[in-house]
Amino acid sequence: MDNTTLQDASSLLRSPTVSPLPTSSDTVPPVLNIKDVTYTVREWEGPWWKGACFRKRRKKTVLNNITMSLKGGRIAALIGSSGSGKTSLLDVIACRGEGQLTGQVYFRNKPCKPEVMKRHASYVMQADTLLPNLTVKETLIYTAFLKLPGTMTKRGVESKVQEVIEQMGLRHVADSRIGGQVTRGVSGGEKRRVTIAIQLLQDPEILLLDEPTSGLDSYTSRYLVMNLAELAHREGKIVLLSIHQPRSDIFKLLDEIAILTQGHLAYCGTTSGLVPYFTDAGYPCPRYANPLDVYIDVSSVDRRNSRLESVSQKRVDKIIEAYRDSSLYSGIRSGINESLAQLPPVYRDSVRRGPPWLRVIKTLVSRMTVNLSRDKQGFLNRIVLMPAFVVFIAVFLGRLKNNQESIQDRAGLLYQTVSVPTHVAILNIVPLFPSIREVFYRECRDGLYSTATFLAAYTIHMLPFSILASVIFSSFLYWTVGMSDDPDKFGMYVAVVSLLYFAGEFLTVANMGVFMDSQLVNNSTSLMFTASAVLSSGFMRAVPNMPEIFRYISYGMIHKYGSEIVAANEFRNLTLTCDQNTKFVPCVFTKGIDYLSLTFPDVIDHIDRNFGVLTGFSLSFIVLTYVAFKVRGIPNLH
Repeated sequence: MDNTTLQDASSLLRSPTVSPLPTSSDTVPPVLNIKDVTYTVREWEGPWWKGACFRKRRKKTVLNNITMSLKGGRIAALIGSSGSGKTSLLDVIACRGEGQLTGQVYFRNKPCKPEVMKRHASYVMQADTLLPNLTVKETLIYTAFLKLPGTMTKRGVESKVQEVIEQMGLRHVADSRIGGQVTRGVSGGEKRRVTIAIQLLQDPEILLLDEPTSGLDSYTSRYLVMNLAELAHREGKIVLLSIHQPRSDIFKLLDEIAILTQGHLAYCGTTSGLVPYFTDAGYPCPRYANPLDVYIDVSSVDRRNSRLESVSQKRVDKIIEAYRDSSLYSGIRSGINESLAQLPPVYRDSVRRGPPWLRVIKTLVSRMTVNLSRDKQGFLNRIVLMPAFVVFIAVFLGRLKNNQESIQDRAGLLYQTVSVPTHVAILNIVPLFPSIREVFYRECRDGLYSTATFLAAYTIHMLPFSILASVIFSSFLYWTVGMSDDPDKFGMYVAVVSLLYFAGEFLTVANMGVFMDSQLVNNSTSLMFTASAVLSSGFMRAVPNMPEIFRYISYGMIHKYGSEIVAANEFRNLTLTCDQNTKFVPCVFTKGIDYLSLTFPDVIDHIDRNFGVLTGFSLSFIVLTYVAFKVRGIPNLH
C-alpha cells in the first residue's frame, strides 16, 4: 500500500466537525528517550506444588541495557519472538513495572514517573476488558465521564466521544453492543478499536499498545495499524506497539522498528534502514520475503534440540554484539545525550483535574445497573433465584403445625433460612462479577478511581437487588409455611435474611479479589459458608452439646448470630400441643421457650447483641473485601 492510498483511507476517519483538543504537543513535539534500561524480575523456581511459597526465587533479567529514542509524529513497533521482552518494555515505559529497574526513561528530557505517564500516556493492554451488554457509544461515554474534567459539559463529553469514534472508524457500530461469550456483539477487531478509543479520550501524547493485532484477521490487523499510523502522523503523537507476527503490508505502515531478542536490542531504527543494516551484517533478505519474518527468525534461538540451540545462540549473540558496536546504536546514544544535556523545554503542562467523586460514583453505579439490566439471565437471577427456593421448601414442609413433630420442621426451616441467602449470593456473583472486576482493574491502573470508590459504587449498585430479593423470599416463605404472624418478628426475619445475603455477596467479592479463577471462588466460598452453617447455627447440633472447641469457633461465624435471632423469633411465644395418639414423638416441650432454653441458652436476652454482631459481620466483609483487593494488588491484564 502506497502513501497516497494510506492518506485517502485515513482521511475518511477524520471528524468533520470536531477538532483535536490543544495539548502541549502543539508547541513542542514530544520526545521519549529510554537510556540504559535494565529490568530484573524475581520468579518462583519449579511448579507451585513443589514447595508452594517456600520455593526458591531466582532473578531473571528480562531487559538488558535498552536504549531507544522515540519522537512524536511517528509510529514504531517492537517485534520479536515470545519472551523477548516486548511487553516488559512497554510496562517499564508506562511505569507499571513490578521488578527492579536501572537506567531511566525520559519524557521531554524529564524523568518519567507514574503520575507523569498517567497524565501524558495511555496504555492499551492486550486483553479487551469491556462490559458485554453496553453499546460501543455507551462504553465510551461512561468512560469519558470518568476520564474527562468535571468542568466539561455533557455536550462536550458527547462531542469528544464522537471524535474518537470517527478517529477509530467505529461510526457504523456505535449503537451495537460489545457482546461477550454468550451474547454476540461487535467483531474482535472492533473491540480492539473500542479499547484503543477509550485510551484516546484524554488526548495522550504517548500511546502504548501491547499486541493490538493479536487474534485479528489480516485485513482487520492492517486496517487497525493504518488507523494508528494516521493518528501518529496527523496529531504528532508517539505511537509504540508490540507485534508478534507482523505482515509485510503492516511493515510498510511503520516508521521505526525495534527488534528484541532475549531482552537485548538486535536492531532499532527506521524501517527503510532495516534490510540494508542486516544485509551489511551478512543476513540479506530473500526476494519477495517479509523482512520482519526473516529477521525475527534470524534473531531468535531455535530450541528444538541442543545442537540447533547452540548454533542459533551463537548467531544471536553475534547479532546483539554487532548492534552494540554499530554506528546506528552510537548515533542514538549521542542524540539522547545531546538532548538530555539541554534544559527541559518550557511548555504548557496543565494538571488534568478529574471529575468530582460524586460524578464518578454516579457513573459507576449507572454503568453497572445498565449492564446488568440488559443481561436477562443475570437480572432475573438477582431477583427470583432466592425466592425460587421457597417453592421447594414450602412443598416439602407444607403448613407448620404446633405439635411436637413441628419442632424438627421448624429447625429445618430455620436452617434453610440462614443457609439459602449466603449460597444464592455466591450463585449470583460468580458469573456476574468477573467482567466488572476486569474493567475495574484496567481503570484503576489508568488512575481513574480508587478501590474504595469502586467498592462504594458496587455497594450502592447491589443493595437494592439484595434487599428486594430478600423481601420477596421472606414474604413468600414466611407467610406460606405459617410462621409467627407478629409483624415485628417478620421485620426481624427480613433483616436477618438481608444481612446474610449482603454478607454472602461481599465475602464472594472478597474472594474474587484474591482468586482470578471463578470456579475456585465458588468452591472456597461455598465451603466457608457451609462450615459456618453446620458448626455455628445450632440446628444441626444443639450448642450445649457441641465440643468446647467448636463452641468457641462458632463465636467467629456469622450464622451463629442469625440463627439465634430467627430461633428466638419463632419459638419464644410458641405453644406446642401434645398428641397422645402419637407413639414415636414423645411430648417433650409444651412451650417454645423450653426448646430454646435447651438448645439456645439465654438467646432471648441476646437478640439486640446478635443483631449488632450480625450487622458488624456484614459491614466487616466490606472492609475485608477492600483489604483483599489491596493486598492482592492490581494485576496486569496482559
